[in-house]
Amino acid sequence: MRNALSIRPLRRLSGGRLGGPAALRLGFIALLVVALALTAACGPQEKRIVFVSDRGGLVKIYSVARDGSEETRLSESRGSDREPRWSSDRAWIAYLTDLPDGARLYVMDREGGRPVRLSAQTGDSVLQYSWSPEGDRVAFLSGTEEASDIFVADRDGANLIQVTDTGSPKTLGNWSSDGQWLAYSISEGEKQGVYFRNPDGVDSSQVSSSPGWELSWAPRGDLMVFLSREADGAKVWSASREESWPVSVSEQVHPDSALAWSPDGERIAFVSDRDGDMEIYTMKADGSDVQQLTNNETPDFDPAWSSNGKSLVFVSRLHDNEDIFVMDADGSNQKRLTNNPARDASPHW
Repeated sequence: MRNALSIRPLRRLSGGRLGGPAALRLGFIALLVVALALTAACGPQEKRIVFVSDRGGLVKIYSVARDGSEETRLSESRGSDREPRWSSDRAWIAYLTDLPDGARLYVMDREGGRPVRLSAQTGDSVLQYSWSPEGDRVAFLSGTEEASDIFVADRDGANLIQVTDTGSPKTLGNWSSDGQWLAYSISEGEKQGVYFRNPDGVDSSQVSSSPGWELSWAPRGDLMVFLSREADGAKVWSASREESWPVSVSEQVHPDSALAWSPDGERIAFVSDRDGDMEIYTMKADGSDVQQLTNNETPDFDPAWSSNGKSLVFVSRLHDNEDIFVMDADGSNQKRLTNNPARDASPHW
């Protein structure tokens, strides 16, 4: 049986033995084909994980390979950096820097160079942010816990626009998969509830009369999930542009759970303390087929999917301090990636 990729012996185009510039060119092309095939096969596993660590005193952003090798420090700001997130093309990393006058939003390239401040024109502290699906714009929530509004800017800080102007406390979600809608929640007042809003126009609609958080749009379609606070903890709800009101899909999730969609939109990773401590689970979008991935007596949290959906990275206190771990999507093959006395957290793949 032949291999999937085979290279036949090269022959000289006209008579005699192989030789000359033509043969060299053909040989180079053959090697290039092999290299591209190997890159395609191994590419998703070679993508790097970004995270934060306080191993140098201040909290800084680092990156690491899937096997735990090649740890690299990326950020060099004056303050503490947090919440790094890749753009969709993985060419840029957005993050927040805590300075004496508040948090600021920056974007740097994948090697840690050319940082640009996106929130320079607002002057207020940035509370949350979210990349657009194309990775060319960033939405962010600016203000205070008591009064904040949503802004959108290009990746280089240009074309800043203000999307909301209510001045009430808010929670920012992510963008819809087509980039046409932003999800957000108003926490207090007469207008409290969950909303969809077009960042480029005036269209908006109210989804729920109760406030929510961890608002997360699926990577495909128009389904969104979010958390609401209940008397006994938190509950997961789903909503869409086609439905008039949200539907409850899961209970007993941790109040601070991070809802993370798999890249194909089939499953949601979340954190629940239903067995006595924080563990990582996955479920289908309708709340069925719940699977427990971690099982130990210490907290596990902050799950994030790999781009091919085959693995998850997460944080665990299994060894007393917080370290970054990776596992297969079914919870198998768990491996510790970082190993030092410092706190390593907030991973993103």
